[in-house]
Amino acid sequence: MKSAFPFRRGGLQQEFRMTAELIHRLHFAFTITFHYLFPQLTMGLGLLIVVLKSVALKTGSEQWDQAARFWGRIFGINFVFGVETGIPMEFEFGTNWAWFSQLSGWVIGQPLAMEGVFSFFLESAFLGLFLYGEKRLSKVMHWFSAVMVFVGSWISGFFIIVTDAWMQHPVAYDRLPNGQFEGMHSGDAILP
Repeated sequence: MKSAFPFRRGGLQQEFRMTAELIHRLHFAFTITFHYLFPQLTMGLGLLIVVLKSVALKTGSEQWDQAARFWGRIFGINFVFGVETGIPMEFEFGTNWAWFSQLSGWVIGQPLAMEGVFSFFLESAFLGLFLYGEKRLSKVMHWFSAVMVFVGSWISGFFIIVTDAWMQHPVAYDRLPNGQFEGMHSGDAILP
């Protein structure tokens, strides 16, 4: 589907074509711009919650626990929006950049899968314990769940940065005769 929109640029009338590819890429730009806010906020809030829970555990003061509960709820809302924008974004890699995904999927798929399996599940499981288990867990275990939420959010960020870094500066791969990139060698692409 192509539609043309005439517009003037520098005194000349030009035609702007809206193609399906352009529409999909604009949609991805919106998704990535919106999603970009959430991982950073979860990483910062995770650290804040650990600090608040640590002070509460050390002092025994209820005000620090209340502050941690408040910011934990904000973290939970932010986590939901991050998931809501992050999952479609991974599918958009395949639909908008199908050729790139076909060639490099064996390489960038590994850190993306590690982000999903290790850090996302770690973060989401312990977030559930943190938000809903305060009265069922001991104070130390509740603090530990906050620490694991923090660790999960930072590991998630690490694997996303690994993926982006490889796309900007590819290392530790072999190029196959059919043009595809073949896997990372012993973590060389993950650790310098």
